[in-house]
Amino acid sequence: MDYSPAVWSSAPPQEMICSICSDKAEGYHFGAISCAACGAFFRRSVSDQKVYSCSNRQCNIAHDPTKRGGSCRFCRFLKCVTSGMMPQDVKAKRTSSSSQNSQSLHKTMNPSSVQLIDEILMFRHRLAAERQHFEVMPSSANRTTLMLSMHREFEMLRRVCLGCPFFVQITEHLHIPFVETGSKMMNDPLGDILLLLYVFETCLQTGARGGLQLDRLVLPNMLHVDLSDIAFNEFLECDIQTNIDPFRHIQDAFGNLVRNISRLIQPANFDEPILCILLYKCMTETIPINYRHRFAEVNRDSLLTDLNRVDSMAYRSVQDAAPLIHHGTHRFKEAIANLS
Repeated sequence: MDYSPAVWSSAPPQEMICSICSDKAEGYHFGAISCAACGAFFRRSVSDQKVYSCSNRQCNIAHDPTKRGGSCRFCRFLKCVTSGMMPQDVKAKRTSSSSQNSQSLHKTMNPSSVQLIDEILMFRHRLAAERQHFEVMPSSANRTTLMLSMHREFEMLRRVCLGCPFFVQITEHLHIPFVETGSKMMNDPLGDILLLLYVFETCLQTGARGGLQLDRLVLPNMLHVDLSDIAFNEFLECDIQTNIDPFRHIQDAFGNLVRNISRLIQPANFDEPILCILLYKCMTETIPINYRHRFAEVNRDSLLTDLNRVDSMAYRSVQDAAPLIHHGTHRFKEAIANLS
């Protein structure tokens, strides 16, 4: 075997290029190969909850040391997200004690609380597994594609809920009839719980996909609704000259999910167990009393009391987020009914 230096010599490593601005990259930042400047820009944008806008949305953001004022922040942040940077990797500024409690939640909470969290977690994993069968559509939605995607999502949610022991345990006399898209989908009393699940996931995806910074609502199947007036006219499938004022309440309802709920969830950086507790609180409060299992409220109160003992900061965050989610779901329901 030839062990000559020529065989073992290797070519010099290729210089890494920033996937955002094409400058020299240092390595991975928040999930994407980038330079230090783009990594710092992304971190500041998420941690400071910046909101950017751009009428063009196709600006050149290539690094140019001679250019004063920097590149378009909207287009730069959009390129960060499309290149793979993940806002959830920007850690929230939490106290060390709260962070420690969150990491050891399963070790410090009561066994009954841990079991309930695990059941909710399995329910969320089942929903995520079902969504993997959906076609991912990372593109702009219009009112038609939104209603079609909601119809498909509701069918999946209904199927999973009916077959999930966790869901059956918090309800009594459960019956979710088949509902169609449009106002009928919103008028079913038990459709409220399905809508809550849809809104909950939408707010999480919006925070995780940079929707707060880009002023867009990101749906569970990755369709998004941009909330600027021109883009929202396109969503409504209206002529660009159409007066948007009659639809302003719909735009505001969508914007409420982005600017209030996702704004609260994104910096809180909830761990999965905390998200499960928040979802359980919202679900048990949404299920109509005549369908709600008699032990659902007892289990909820016990779970929240246990959380407050272990992590008071997370407990306050859950208590703050739940009313916003209920209010946002109600406004979203009215908006969808007016789109039908």
